[in-house]
Amino acid sequence: MIKSGIQRVVLSIFAVLCAADFAVANPLNDELVYIVTNHPNIKAGSKTIESRHEQIRQSQAGYYPSVDLNATAGPEYINSPGERSENGKPSSRTKQTATLTMTQNLFNGFSTASNVKVSRLNKALAGITQEGTIQNTIFEGISNYVDVLRQRHLLGLSRTSVINIEHQLNLEDERVQRGSGIAVDVLQAKSRLQIAKERQVSFEGALEDAVSRYAQVFNHAPNISSMTDPVPPVEVIPSAIDRAMDIALQENPAVGNSVVTMEVARTQKAIRRAEYFPTFDMVSTMNIEKNNGAVLGTRRDYSFVLQANMNLFNGFSTEAGVSQTNFDYRATKDNHLFVTRQIIQQTRLAWQALVTSRQRVQLLENAVNIAAEVFTARKKLREAGKETVINVLDAENEVINAQINYTSATFDERIAIYQLMLAMGRLNATYLNLEL
Repeated sequence: MIKSGIQRVVLSIFAVLCAADFAVANPLNDELVYIVTNHPNIKAGSKTIESRHEQIRQSQAGYYPSVDLNATAGPEYINSPGERSENGKPSSRTKQTATLTMTQNLFNGFSTASNVKVSRLNKALAGITQEGTIQNTIFEGISNYVDVLRQRHLLGLSRTSVINIEHQLNLEDERVQRGSGIAVDVLQAKSRLQIAKERQVSFEGALEDAVSRYAQVFNHAPNISSMTDPVPPVEVIPSAIDRAMDIALQENPAVGNSVVTMEVARTQKAIRRAEYFPTFDMVSTMNIEKNNGAVLGTRRDYSFVLQANMNLFNGFSTEAGVSQTNFDYRATKDNHLFVTRQIIQQTRLAWQALVTSRQRVQLLENAVNIAAEVFTARKKLREAGKETVINVLDAENEVINAQINYTSATFDERIAIYQLMLAMGRLNATYLNLEL
């Protein structure tokens, strides 16, 4: 009876682990499409990109002329010697003025061009950051999806263990009632049952925690009955770790982020250096005045002039600003080196995690088979009266433990593949075949 139960568990594990290979649909892909289009962090990143686009438009305004209109109207009272000398009274009239000024910058030390470049770089930076956010969110979603499946399988194994121990306990209790069993064996079997139930409770709690984390990422509880084991795109994984590191240094968003940040800092140096140069503006002015400044009648003024401005001394502010941007630029270069090291480390760790998990799967598969053979042998000895029930239960527990470790290792292998894809910068819709 116990042997048949163990066989059913082994077959169920094999069926569950292979089910994804024959699945027509992939619910994981549907869930990933949902979070890519609806996750708050990703939506916030999209709005940030739009904000940076408007920043480009704002900085490009420096290329266009500015047009200003200034108009005044109201009573004006002037009490001056000149007014009193004419008629002995101060001037009191309603004045009206209007001034239209158009200013076109001709040169400002390339400040406008540098500001536009920084704005474009900031938009590119927002796009790269968004790509990193998407990939990290996808990995979080996959991890939580896989964790729910893991805990479901482990809970199923623990429940099977409880059922088998209860069955064996009932058999031993019947033997004691008939006078052919040992009461101590029944007590020890009850102890094993409590341990098995404690393990079941632990897995039930772990499943609830996994469901909570899943709901946080996907914004809804998982439909566990319809979930299938994901099949990672193993064809994306290169055959050598050196190739994986090369891909990571080229495609990981964190590397691109640091490169663009470095270019932004370099361009900021040009913006501060622009303060050393004079500015040249073409200024056109049209002015109309009526009864202004105690002058009767209408006055019209027109001018079209070249205006130059240059700061001669500002307390060494420009010099300090240029020095600051130099240090900022050097800091971004050092940060780029640090990010590169981190990406190499991340790739190495992910690669080793994949290698280790694959080795564990092979070893634990053998461990399950060996434990099952040991249990079968002890069961036969028990039926022949040459083995105690406790040893049989312990052998069965070894089978369950081996199956639990094997199940965890298979899911660890899947996660390791996705983790390596994340390190390489390829955990995206293209390589996951997501239909966005």
